[in-house]
Amino acid sequence: MKLEKDLYSIDKKLLVKAGDIINTKTLKNIAGLSDKIRYVPIKGTWLIKDLIRTFKDKRYENILYPPEINQKIIRYISHIKMPEKILSELAYMKKLTPYTYHHIMVIAVLSGKISFDHSLKNKYEPGIAMLLSLFHDIGKSRIPLSILDKRTPITVYERHILSTHPLIGYVLLHYYFGKDHKKYNFSSYQHHERLDGSGYPLGIKTLNKYSQLIGVVDTLDALISERPYRSKPFTLRAAIDLLLDEADKGKFNKSLVRTLIIYSRRESPGAKIKIAEKGRDKAPSGNSYGKTASS
Repeated sequence: MKLEKDLYSIDKKLLVKAGDIINTKTLKNIAGLSDKIRYVPIKGTWLIKDLIRTFKDKRYENILYPPEINQKIIRYISHIKMPEKILSELAYMKKLTPYTYHHIMVIAVLSGKISFDHSLKNKYEPGIAMLLSLFHDIGKSRIPLSILDKRTPITVYERHILSTHPLIGYVLLHYYFGKDHKKYNFSSYQHHERLDGSGYPLGIKTLNKYSQLIGVVDTLDALISERPYRSKPFTLRAAIDLLLDEADKGKFNKSLVRTLIIYSRRESPGAKIKIAEKGRDKAPSGNSYGKTASS
């Protein structure tokens, strides 16, 4: 594995030179570069205010409810501590690419809500789910805005650059967490992997359960968000229908997608799920999500 550009940490320490092979030895050395890691509480930071604002996002009014659950999510997040340098990364991302920053806030609260759901067979620890979500996309802060904000389908080369963001985040987390990196790295490295092996960067099929969770809500938010590369976003129904189709193909954990379906049926959340095979909502016209330009 290689990167196209030199990779620096938020405190301007060179971690990887462009073109250098990134292997187990490299990553071990990067983890060893860390000074004593200073953990800081999220409580009292600007992050809490931004997370609370997420509950006012009208795209999620049929998912992020009732207020009691939202308050519970914030209480849990308030007790989380993270390395101070990751907090600095999030501050940098907020300024550099507000869309990605808001996206991270959304993924954190969605992961929090799902992790509280007792109907899931695999139980999730809310604190871990939300912490991992908060830094799953930090690698995008090193991707050029000319690619992140491009209005037309990206080229093959641009797709390659964009697909390095899980690896970039993986490397950064080795440095920020030092010896504890193994507990947290997979959230960045695996969130674009799929259960059928069709994801990236490695095309693996065995995924950590938190990576499966983040992957589902990450895709949902990407679909229903306004982005330069499509004329309008997916409706919530169209996005969930696409996720359901992908789950049927073995890409996503179906129980997680079904949980989103239950949430979206706000009027009758306890009703037995009957999933339509026909008449599902369609993707918006002019959509270039996931498409690559021919040149």
